[in-house]
Amino acid sequence: MGCIRTICLNSSPQRSNDQQASAVPTCLAKGCLSATLLNFCVVRAKHLAQIVGTALGAGCALGALGLALLATAAGLSQTAPQESQSTKPAPADIPPIRMIADPYPAFNGIAVDAANGIVAMSDPNRKSLLLYDRAGVSPGGASQGQASLPIRQIAGPNTFLGMIAGIILDPQHEEIYTANNDIEDTVVVMPYGASGNEKPARVFSVPHQAWGLALGNLADQIAVTVEVQNTIVFYRRQVKGVEAPVRIVRGRETGLADPHGIYWDESHNEIGVANHGNFRGVVKNTGGGCSPSFVAEDEAEAGESRPPSIRIFAANAKNDAKPLRVIQGSRTGLDWPMGIAYDAQHDTIVAANNGDSSVLIFGRNNDGDAAPLRVIRGDRTGINHPMGVAVDPQKGEIWVSNWGDHSALAFESGARGNVAPKRIIRSAPAGTPAPGFGNPMALAYDSKRDQLLVPN
Repeated sequence: MGCIRTICLNSSPQRSNDQQASAVPTCLAKGCLSATLLNFCVVRAKHLAQIVGTALGAGCALGALGLALLATAAGLSQTAPQESQSTKPAPADIPPIRMIADPYPAFNGIAVDAANGIVAMSDPNRKSLLLYDRAGVSPGGASQGQASLPIRQIAGPNTFLGMIAGIILDPQHEEIYTANNDIEDTVVVMPYGASGNEKPARVFSVPHQAWGLALGNLADQIAVTVEVQNTIVFYRRQVKGVEAPVRIVRGRETGLADPHGIYWDESHNEIGVANHGNFRGVVKNTGGGCSPSFVAEDEAEAGESRPPSIRIFAANAKNDAKPLRVIQGSRTGLDWPMGIAYDAQHDTIVAANNGDSSVLIFGRNNDGDAAPLRVIRGDRTGINHPMGVAVDPQKGEIWVSNWGDHSALAFESGARGNVAPKRIIRSAPAGTPAPGFGNPMALAYDSKRDQLLVPN
């Protein structure tokens, strides 16, 4: 979004845009450029020259790379040529011979508002949010292969939507939350009535690689999982702009490693997290700038691959809290668990198991190497590398969003085995190929097999 983001402990809540802008040079001057998790400030291009001068004037060791980047960006902001008004391509522009792209929305996260009859999906491919009428989704139509028509689609440069992942609906305040995962490092909050290229109700900054979202109505807080930092971050529900979190869950005892989906079970005062197990380690921070880091005494931890798990914490957990229970082991069948939800009707935990295209249902009190109570899997289910799950308590349904094709599926909440879904929402006609791109940043050509390799 035209910003350089870093992290600052001294970011204070409820600042206006002008206050945030004026605080940025001070933030860097106090040594925040090398700070770790949750100390962040947003640096806009027009302030870069001022930041460099202020930081150097305060005697801060910004580091050669950081200073070079800031100075280069400041220079570019002053010398960049004006964009041509011509609609014709420049002589040097070469059109591609062909293009590999998905022209249709690709479903990632999914959420259901039973009270208002809405099913909503996040779409990182076309960078949009799609809202469907739950009651209007019939067994025909999409089930016969046609694309479904959303009530509304929110998309465009004003929306701040990018590589979005998790999504939640707040029926009480009629708001939609979605997390920008790999690039923008924000959570976007939209009103229910938003449509097209509409501005958000508010946007707030989060650490890099935020994925899952959960809302605690009693606590009036929103929980955000952060993949690369192995962390759960909690903010006040009305958070806006750059604010410090009210608390975090992070550390060795938590066992968090690449957390993704998260749910908030207020009836039992618990939070459940789907844990991939890709532990990136904790880098030792020796401090920098004008002051030492507050974690300078911590030793570094090496990264490692751990078994996937579902970790259940007390809803008021903070810091290096131990989980109440951990579902982990070979009998669980967990394989890249993504979205996760609590089903109050059956007192179960529902997980989208991306690795083997299944939905796993565990007892809420399961602990250790426990086998799931039920599994929904097979060719009749239509489950294809699922990313999100949501529970509709009024209809008694489990909704599943597929990444492997352009569909979302509704099952009976008590379903098991190789069963067909009750209803299907499609963002494209059945059988439409899904490239499955998720923010690709590299490309390689395999000359032996004549293949392109694209890591996501």
